[in-house]
Amino acid sequence: MQRQTVLAICVLTVLLSSWSASTAYASTVNYAIHDGKVSVQLSLQVYENATAIPSLNQEFTGATAQDLSSAIEKNLKTLAANASISSLSGELRSGSNWINASIQFEVNGVASRSGNLLNVNCSWVHFKVSDDLRAGNVSYNLIGATYVKPVFEKYVDFPKPPLNETIQSVGYQLGQQPTEGPIAVQSAGNMTLLDFSKIVPTIENWNNVYNVTKGATTWSYDLAPAADLTMMVAPIGGTLFAAHAFYSYNATFSVDGLAQAQADTIRIDVSSGLEPSLMFVIVIIAFVIAVVTSWTYRSRRKQLPRRRK
Repeated sequence: MQRQTVLAICVLTVLLSSWSASTAYASTVNYAIHDGKVSVQLSLQVYENATAIPSLNQEFTGATAQDLSSAIEKNLKTLAANASISSLSGELRSGSNWINASIQFEVNGVASRSGNLLNVNCSWVHFKVSDDLRAGNVSYNLIGATYVKPVFEKYVDFPKPPLNETIQSVGYQLGQQPTEGPIAVQSAGNMTLLDFSKIVPTIENWNNVYNVTKGATTWSYDLAPAADLTMMVAPIGGTLFAAHAFYSYNATFSVDGLAQAQADTIRIDVSSGLEPSLMFVIVIIAFVIAVVTSWTYRSRRKQLPRRRK
């Protein structure tokens, strides 16, 4: 009975922690096409309380910006060989149990024109950076491997000495589902800030909306949390504690004007707009000619002498 009570309290703690993290740490990934380039704006927030993260408030400049830019471009090229990035900027902030990263850059070399269509290769949106990127003494990309996995791994063998002398029970969860310790440890190690490989569907299969008022086409994709991990530890005669890690984001792609997506290629009509106007003028002229011709024909018929019966 005591163990069931302990587990029930742990589960309740996890539910409250998960709800709080999901509402406070939602991230966004925004892409916008203009002038043959793709502007990328990443607003990323990660929560974890397994290990205290050093405090930091720093802009991406100098070597830190160059390391980040090189790492992103290297991984983009594995998906789109001609892709390159420019104009990277942003800032990184962190506290005891969170990391916030704001990153902006432009992707070049992914557009080609065919007649009045601009074709933009967006297969690179599924990129993943595996480098251990650092700013100051903060490892801001491999967050799971650095701050979460070591703590989760520490308690995997709690039934064995010496942990079994001080620990009553340990439970692991992925989302709201219980899981085995080794699986949770592996998932914790895979928790990476710049990992967008979980955006599995091609853009063609994202939710698509054309806003007539704004004259813009938008695709959006909401996915399950990239990471939602919990470890619950009940010490013998001690205070319960739960280590939680959460990372979730949604993606949006926007284009001014009317556009279509085929797989991960976005096709944009870049015609000057003269063609529809010219067609309208041709139709009007044809109508006027038809009216004048009909009126002339009727006038001439009226002028012809009528035959007597």
